[in-house]
Amino acid sequence: MTERLDSTLSKGLLILEALAASPKPLGITELATLLAMNKSNVHRLVSTLRKMDYVVQDPDRTYRASLKLWRLGHALMSHQRIAELCAPAMHGLLAATGETVHLSVLDGARVIQIDKVDGGQALRTYTEQGESAELHRTASGKVLLAYNYDRLRPVAVQALTVHTARTIADAASLDAEVAQILRLGYARHLGEYLPDVAAVAAPVADARGAVIAAITVSGPAQRLTRQRIKDLAPVVVAAGRAASEALGAPAV
Repeated sequence: MTERLDSTLSKGLLILEALAASPKPLGITELATLLAMNKSNVHRLVSTLRKMDYVVQDPDRTYRASLKLWRLGHALMSHQRIAELCAPAMHGLLAATGETVHLSVLDGARVIQIDKVDGGQALRTYTEQGESAELHRTASGKVLLAYNYDRLRPVAVQALTVHTARTIADAASLDAEVAQILRLGYARHLGEYLPDVAAVAAPVADARGAVIAAITVSGPAQRLTRQRIKDLAPVVVAAGRAASEALGAPAV
């Protein structure tokens, strides 16, 4: 059975594609004719795209795609490049630990997974590429938060929400956690994201020395105990350094 498409969404995307492909700005009538759509529907959808900064209106009341599309494409390509360069470090970490390895980056005030290598264990954690979470809930999020704390603390404190009994719930606890991460050079979560999931993450820096990603080992909490996380931490930190070197980070 053919999957039904959302009519409004698909029409909005068709308009955006038409504007992006056009060598010149287009008016509402031109768009309606080109796409065989009702003019009032085109006007409504273009207005929405304009409010979301995907479309710009020129003085002659024609429309063109904004640079927001370029920025999104650039971010996507940048994430793909980061994943490619960090792949050897990720596979090395998988070989050393046997556990699932993730690579994550910041997505505004959240952390998003851009790549993963599944471990060979029958019992392991399952996450989807592109999955995101609040920064205070995961090891990867906490690493990225800690190394960008001056900038991200206000939004991170605002986003504090309790998901399990172990989730960080107040600013003082978050401050203490960040201080510990910066002292140790890695972060962990023990049932803070999901009650039965644990992880340890290390920072990955770019050519400027800025921490832009986190490399993480995760698995069931029954296997990734506090002691095992402590044992794995130096291996994860070393993988973070290897990934940073691949991105051209200065030697430390």
